[in-house]
Amino acid sequence: MAEIHLLSDEIINKIAAGEVIERPASAVKELIENAIDAGATRIQVQIEQGGKKKIQVTDNGKGMGNADLELCFLRHTTSKLTSADDLFHLQTNGFRGEAVASIAAVSKLTITSATQDGESGRIVVKGGEVIEKEDIQASRGTTFLVEDLFYNTPVRRTFLGSETSECSRILDIVIKTAISHPEIRFDYKVGDRTVFTGVPGELRSRIAEAIGSKVAKGLLPVDYTEAGVHVSGYISPTTETNGKRNHQFLFMRNRPIENKMVSKAVSQAYEPYGAQCKPVTVLFLDMPDMEFDINVHPAKREVRFANGNLVFLVVTHAIRDTFTKDLEANSPFIDLSDEFMGKPTQSTSTQQAPFAQSSFAQPSTQPSFAQSSNAENDLSWESQPSAAAHTSAPSSFTQPSFAQPNFASTVPTSKPYSQPPKATSSLSDKKSKYNVSDDVQDLFSLPEYGKIISLEPDLTKPTPPRETPWAPPSFFQIANTYIAGEDSNGLLIIDQHAAHTRVLFEQAMESLQNNISQDSQELLFPELIDLSKQEKEIFRNVDEQLRKLGFFVEPFGGDTYQIRSIPSALPLSRAAKAVHDFLNDVDENDTKNDMVKFQEAIAKSWAKTNAYQAGDKLKPEEITALVSQLMITQDPLKSPFGSPTLMRLTLDELSKKFRH
Repeated sequence: MAEIHLLSDEIINKIAAGEVIERPASAVKELIENAIDAGATRIQVQIEQGGKKKIQVTDNGKGMGNADLELCFLRHTTSKLTSADDLFHLQTNGFRGEAVASIAAVSKLTITSATQDGESGRIVVKGGEVIEKEDIQASRGTTFLVEDLFYNTPVRRTFLGSETSECSRILDIVIKTAISHPEIRFDYKVGDRTVFTGVPGELRSRIAEAIGSKVAKGLLPVDYTEAGVHVSGYISPTTETNGKRNHQFLFMRNRPIENKMVSKAVSQAYEPYGAQCKPVTVLFLDMPDMEFDINVHPAKREVRFANGNLVFLVVTHAIRDTFTKDLEANSPFIDLSDEFMGKPTQSTSTQQAPFAQSSFAQPSTQPSFAQSSNAENDLSWESQPSAAAHTSAPSSFTQPSFAQPNFASTVPTSKPYSQPPKATSSLSDKKSKYNVSDDVQDLFSLPEYGKIISLEPDLTKPTPPRETPWAPPSFFQIANTYIAGEDSNGLLIIDQHAAHTRVLFEQAMESLQNNISQDSQELLFPELIDLSKQEKEIFRNVDEQLRKLGFFVEPFGGDTYQIRSIPSALPLSRAAKAVHDFLNDVDENDTKNDMVKFQEAIAKSWAKTNAYQAGDKLKPEEITALVSQLMITQDPLKSPFGSPTLMRLTLDELSKKFRH
């Protein structure tokens, strides 16, 4: 009996669904792309429970008649291909003919559609089988209602992320598609709460709606063509250091795509400007049809290029060319004409003459600076007043010595005087005139203490040299990154960032588990920050934990939030960056289904954000406190991320290093 057999349609559909629809965000992506191909100018997305319970996508496109309704949910049905050659000349987003069929196979799918001619209807499909069909009245366009996604594939449903995580992924899809089509209005709701609204307009305005107006204002336009490859869009200047991992967008003919080679090209273009440069990039690629293939991945995420090296170089050149144009446009103008190259005009000489004769005229008997034999002890003629201007001054002013206490009066001022300057009286002359003693009451000391200080130093007594023999501290910094010190077994070297992360992690876990708030410092003037749509969603879920850890952040209006207080040990200069980094790191480590893991993710993110960074200069007392706190942690040998906090170079190892 043959062991090989044909799979049933049910199994085939579920396998196909697993390749195309990996999670709720995949379903949203496919349905949005179908709406765009239908000519929609407004797309509304509404979800519940992270898309697991409900996904509804409504558009005002051309709609479908009854005949198309009965075919759209079947496998390999499409209106976008008629022959195999069409695969290489694609002008649409969806073309595989598997999206709606895959969604229908793993959910309860209700499709309502109406054409401009008034033909309309509704069909309900569950598990790939039609369970209801009716003619109804509806507005032009199509509505896809997906309920109970993965109800018949429980294993896949189990491996989905938390509700917050899935909502964030769907938001990412909506934002990417909205950026690629700024002419379309987008509305994204979670329940009844509006999360994102994209008003039709220009690309820069759409970027501002997606990731913040402050970032969008500083972006540089890109428009570059080389070897048939066109690169356009916007990139952040090299001074931008707050770019996030989800602020880099790549599109191929308005399709959101992923390509490691292009991402590497972007990194290489920014590399000369420092490792801390984290760019914001919105790049659109275009090239001849036969030079790329977007049909590589079932979900159409990846793209393959016929000449990847060429694309790599063109993207790099496009970014560098943008930097060059920006530098040329904003560089200061340097005039190299004769007037500024040491050849003054007649008017310049006329204007400078009175200034030169007013109080800085050179004495005829004074030697030039170049002829002076002792330049260190004698001031040049440029630093001495003219003889005519100082006829009333004492003779001691002709050759002032740096050892004299009152040589400040010989320094010329930059302003011309109409009358000769007078020699300044010494402090002794002033005290004699006003009958002031050498000892004067210190106005800043308490009267009852009667503290008396002298306002004039005693120059007759030589100051004895202070004996400060050098003594090495117990611990000291190396390159403002590592802490080194001696212990009983040799040389101890501590990574200050990893060590501080371990200390803060355990403090944070104690606060979260025991519901104890950490010390915070309230800001006299709250600091305003702009949060992206993704960051706002994450903030809603971690606000309570943030407050326990010392951050108090509240809405200020729109996408702007104000930081009211920060952890006591955190410098104010790092407050805004700490909030941004924390929210993005929590997003990556979201595990809210398990409270313990969620608390650990929060604590790790907070510790990583607030810990000393490489390059931070620490005071001796801060070094001592850090080492002491590290040694009493539960696991002082490694950070919460698994990296070592310290290493020891034993005496035996040192001895071997110095032996011949």
